[in-house]
Amino acid sequence: MDKTQLIILLFSVAVAILAAGIIMVSIAYYRLKKAQREKGEYPDDVKIRKGVRYSTDEAAFTDGKENVRLTQKDFVLARGVVYVVEKGGELMPGVYTALKSLDAVGEFKIRVAGYVRTYKHGDKVVLHDGDEVEATSSDVILA
Repeated sequence: MDKTQLIILLFSVAVAILAAGIIMVSIAYYRLKKAQREKGEYPDDVKIRKGVRYSTDEAAFTDGKENVRLTQKDFVLARGVVYVVEKGGELMPGVYTALKSLDAVGEFKIRVAGYVRTYKHGDKVVLHDGDEVEATSSDVILA
């Protein structure tokens, strides 16, 4: 066995060990994620990275029907209560889908960073770190 064959063999063994390690870490990660989902601590359509909430479920409507479900990571804005958006806090920065909490309400108003805007069921709300948020007309679900 010459020198180049030995180098290629050692490199191949190192790559195989690295690949096996990556596969083992991936399996452990997915098992942990599955266990958290079963406990209800980690919903399927929400990812949290560095204290910021990211939603992977874009659908506010499914098969023509409103897609409203309150999960553990959804946030309910109570009417008249001011919330502060902060990384790692209860209400984190990110893009939320505003959902009405009552069937009788067609539109609702939310004050974000001092500006009041009218929203409909399924509209997107972008919240930044330090923003003050208040539901002014009725309770609102941020999914």
